[in-house]
Amino acid sequence: MIEMGGCMRILVLAFFLCVSTLAFAQDASQAPRNSAGLSFTAETDHYRVFAETSQTQAEDVARKMEAALVLYNGIFHFDLAQLAAKFRVKVFRDLDSFNAYLDKVLSQKRTDFVFVAWSDPERSELLTFPKEDKAFTASLLHQGCIQFIKGFIDNPPVWLREGVATYLDGSLWDPAAGSFIAQPNLAWLDTLKSIIRGETPNKLIPFADLLTLTRDQAQAQMDIFAPQSWGLVQFLLNATDRSYSRVMWDSIVALDPKAGLDDNSQRALKKGFGWVMDPQLLQDFQAYMLSFKTAVDLVKDGIDLYTNGDLANAELSFTKSLALEPASATATYYLGLIEYSRKNYARAEDQYTKASQLGANAGVINYALGVNSFAAGKNADATRYLTLAKQSDKATYGDRVDALLKRMENSR
Repeated sequence: MIEMGGCMRILVLAFFLCVSTLAFAQDASQAPRNSAGLSFTAETDHYRVFAETSQTQAEDVARKMEAALVLYNGIFHFDLAQLAAKFRVKVFRDLDSFNAYLDKVLSQKRTDFVFVAWSDPERSELLTFPKEDKAFTASLLHQGCIQFIKGFIDNPPVWLREGVATYLDGSLWDPAAGSFIAQPNLAWLDTLKSIIRGETPNKLIPFADLLTLTRDQAQAQMDIFAPQSWGLVQFLLNATDRSYSRVMWDSIVALDPKAGLDDNSQRALKKGFGWVMDPQLLQDFQAYMLSFKTAVDLVKDGIDLYTNGDLANAELSFTKSLALEPASATATYYLGLIEYSRKNYARAEDQYTKASQLGANAGVINYALGVNSFAAGKNADATRYLTLAKQSDKATYGDRVDALLKRMENSR
């Protein structure tokens, strides 16, 4: 069978665009054993990586997959000694090479990574190709998670497989530590909130149905299944009522490595959710998701608090936003404004500079740096920044810059 999916998030200042592609399995019975053309290899305790690109990339992917395994098993707690074979990963030189191989073995073509699972574990393999770093990591984590789960459970419930894979594919790679840092993956949050609030024609899938969906059934209602399966995993692992984490664990330990999909889905339903399948689960799930704020939500809250003069809580909101989205130029810029309001001019300058590096508007940042430098008594720097602000956006800053430069001149 062939498994595919993944979630890629593209950040634009404080806003993000979510692109998520999910599809499911098709049966297949044979696969080639050779790795012709993939001449670079790297091996770790649990992975064997073949690459057409370079030895460096083979080793890098092997290292990342070994770190990803730690991330995955932090949820599943599988006995790694029970692995039938090392996980196989192939890195093709480009999309064309990737599809040439996929067409040869399955007569198919794809645009994202795929995990091809065969009855013989030694033949199962995750197929990849070079992409932009963030997109590569997200796809690798997502498909790698499915590969990991199926290394121990032949037919895991669809909600569990896809929900956990999506939950983890937003994790960040820390090259210094050689490990992944788990980050909330909020790509589906706004969609799920809209469904819960009744803002779309879509309705939540009853949990008794969600937990027993087949792959085809999930595919047929992907616009609901994808956010709800992710949301369920997010809720079970992070709800304030820690008894819900027991539901997740009971669902996992109930699974039979060799059972069919329907059997394992029923096992998780009865043993994991048997004691919580009532209106309280739905109420708690909805309340949790509606209270969950994205980085954008937190920035909006912070701006409102800043505007109302509540600097302490504004700072807290912007800091929480940056914990979710470290590359937010908007949150960083407002932290600079807060430091300026407190007359911490050196700290304000640091925040404005970071915001500039993150892509903030040049006119906005240069004007803020100019005003900050003037307040700090650094008139030469103030003149330079203000002149740059006027050059960047004369319509917005021309008159304000001229007035401030005149004020500086008169104060000498």
